[in-house]
Amino acid sequence: MTTILDVEKKSGVSRSTISRYLNGKKVKPENAKKIEQAIKELSFKRNPMASGLRTNKTYTIGCVLPDITDPFFPSIISVFQEQMLKNGYQTIFNTYGNNLSLEVDQVQALADKQVDGLVIATGLRDGAHLQNCLNSGIPVIQLDRRIEGLECDSITVDNYDSVFDAISLAIRKGHRKIGCVRGVEVYTDDVRFDGFVKALNKGGIELREEYVVEAELTEHDAARQFMHLMNLADPPTLIFCSNVYHSMGALEAMLEYNLRVPEDISILTFDRLSSIPYYGFTSSIKPTFSSICQPLEKIGKKTAELMLKRLNRETEIYKPIHLQLKTTFYMTDSIADITKKN
Repeated sequence: MTTILDVEKKSGVSRSTISRYLNGKKVKPENAKKIEQAIKELSFKRNPMASGLRTNKTYTIGCVLPDITDPFFPSIISVFQEQMLKNGYQTIFNTYGNNLSLEVDQVQALADKQVDGLVIATGLRDGAHLQNCLNSGIPVIQLDRRIEGLECDSITVDNYDSVFDAISLAIRKGHRKIGCVRGVEVYTDDVRFDGFVKALNKGGIELREEYVVEAELTEHDAARQFMHLMNLADPPTLIFCSNVYHSMGALEAMLEYNLRVPEDISILTFDRLSSIPYYGFTSSIKPTFSSICQPLEKIGKKTAELMLKRLNRETEIYKPIHLQLKTTFYMTDSIADITKKN
């Protein structure tokens, strides 16, 4: 079995310098190059357990997600896991199945395992369980969702601005009767809905309560709520679906009820279905929906970069970092221009 002594002999770099390098400390570039070359030639594998005994680190990162079947997170987490592996960290995945009491238990279980850091897409409004981790010295990154008032790192996208801009565009195309299928007590849906309402207000359009429906995070319930809007005596001319589940619900409704888009209804979605794993087939169904697309791989990369920064203690004084990444808007034929009709 190859040891650090073999790396020392092969590289010509002192054992203490090699140890510093393996523990994420800065060393001279020329020494780092020699060490990397020796490690590669010798197929040296660091023993994380032994390193942990010396540094009080376990070289593990906890990741808590709402649901293992959620199509939104795989692209993000696969990039995050890859980046962490390159830096010697294993990722432990836990899910809480959208059971909020279980979320607290899962976080505590990871803390008990002494993970070095935690990434979580929380469903709670109270962050006491995350504050406990922070108080114990465990870096925490809130992914996709934030708990207001919690002094904690977060990575989100421009939910508010992107929806405001997209709805404003729909209004310029003549739409005044705009419906919304939104989630129930989900941070991202709340922020997006705020942007939706603001765009209506700025466009001089009164929010009609009957045009706003809440759907569970399932495609079937979203399709049912979508058709509820379609069956109103005075239905919307455009419906905004505020997350990937509701976007798939709109597609399900379109196919099942032979809806013509945009002749029967214009559709705008948050999340581009074809960019989500398992939903790539939707790109062949025309028209594809006009959509706000999140930079999934970039979110994963930025989450890893921020976690490594915290693990390497690059800042002496802790100050929460809130990264808000830009989305991209994809305009298609799913939104009709009805200015001439009006």
